[in-house]
Amino acid sequence: MYEAQSQRELREGLEMWLDVGGIALVAGPCGAGKSMTIRHFAYSLDHNKYAVYIVPSPTATVHGFLRLLCRIFGLEMKHYTVDLFHAAQSFLVGHEQEKGTHPILILDDAEGLYPDVADVLRRLTVYDLDAEDRFSLLVSGIENLLQVLELGVLAPLRTRFSFGHTLRPFGLEDTKSYIRFHLKRAGGDESLFSEQAIKRIFHLSQGRPRTINQLCIGALILGAVRGKDRIDGPFFNAFIADHPLYQNQGVTE
Repeated sequence: MYEAQSQRELREGLEMWLDVGGIALVAGPCGAGKSMTIRHFAYSLDHNKYAVYIVPSPTATVHGFLRLLCRIFGLEMKHYTVDLFHAAQSFLVGHEQEKGTHPILILDDAEGLYPDVADVLRRLTVYDLDAEDRFSLLVSGIENLLQVLELGVLAPLRTRFSFGHTLRPFGLEDTKSYIRFHLKRAGGDESLFSEQAIKRIFHLSQGRPRTINQLCIGALILGAVRGKDRIDGPFFNAFIADHPLYQNQGVTE
C-alpha cells in the first residue's frame, strides 16, 4: 500500500491510540482512502494481542445493529433487544480475559449512523464505572458522520473520543508518486503516464485515491484498445471527452 503523509499520520496515530484507550474517530471525503488505511492498520496488528471485528455498515435500528454485532461475534441470537445488548457487551468486556486478545470494534462507512444506534455505541463502553477500557472502538465515515455527532443528544458520546483524524486527499506530488508506485508494482513503465496526464488526473480526482484508480484504469484500457504505448496529455483529454462521468469537465492544463 502506498502511504501519503496523511495516511501515515493516521496509521501511526491509531497505533498510539490503542495505548491511550477511548474511542477513535476518522473522517474524510468519499474515496480519500479511509477504509484502505484502516484495514492496513488492522491487518498490521499483532493478532496474538488484538482481535479485530469490522462492522461494514451500521444498520438503521438498534435491534438490527445489535443482531449484526452478535452475528459478527458468533453469538447466539436473542429475541429481545436488551438481551442482545448484554450479550454483545459481555462478549467485548470479557474478551481479553477469556480469549487472551484485546478486541477492536471498527465501524466503517458509519455516515449512515442513526442517533439511537450511535448512543448504543456509547452505552456499550459504559461498565465498571469506566475503570478501564476493555475494548477499543473506531468509528469512520465521510463528513456526514460529523453532522450526526453534533446532535445534542450525542454529547456524552463526543466526550469519549480520545483520538480524531481527518484524512486529507493527496496533493499533486503524492498523486504522481501513487501512480508510479502502482505502475512499478505491476511491472510497468513508471513513465507510462505523462506529466500533463498526471496533472489532469489530479485535477479531476481532487487527489482522491479511488477516483485516481478509476481514471488511470479507464485510460489504460482505452490506450490498450487503441494501441497506445503511453498515456499523454492529448490522449487523456480525448479519453475524458468521451467518458460519461467526466465529459463535461472541460480541458485544462
